[in-house]
Amino acid sequence: MTENLSTDPASTPEDERIRATMSSGLDRLMSVSADRVFAEPVRIGDRVVIPAASIEFSGGFGFGGDGNSNGGGGGGGHQAGRPVAIIEAGPAGVRVKPVIDFTRVGLTLAAAALTVWRASRKRK
Repeated sequence: MTENLSTDPASTPEDERIRATMSSGLDRLMSVSADRVFAEPVRIGDRVVIPAASIEFSGGFGFGGDGNSNGGGGGGGHQAGRPVAIIEAGPAGVRVKPVIDFTRVGLTLAAAALTVWRASRKRK
């Protein structure tokens, strides 16, 4: 993927820095693996506990210019992770215990209540 970045002989050190940054970012984005979702297992007595997370990535970039060689570009990205479950394996079998994000639940309930309240006010 990174070999498609052009190498112009007249490029400046700034161009090279931008290419290196883009290359590094693309490499990290494309190297998603289970290591980012599942943490190291922890042994507790005869049980093994494995934390699991949800990982989200997003980003974008763009370039533009005009006929007078004026142009530029920019980009940005975001990544986030949050715990979603604990996997417990032991002599009794395997259990998956979800991790409840009470902040997210509370915000969802507040948004739903606000939506219902606003809808009821419009009808009057």
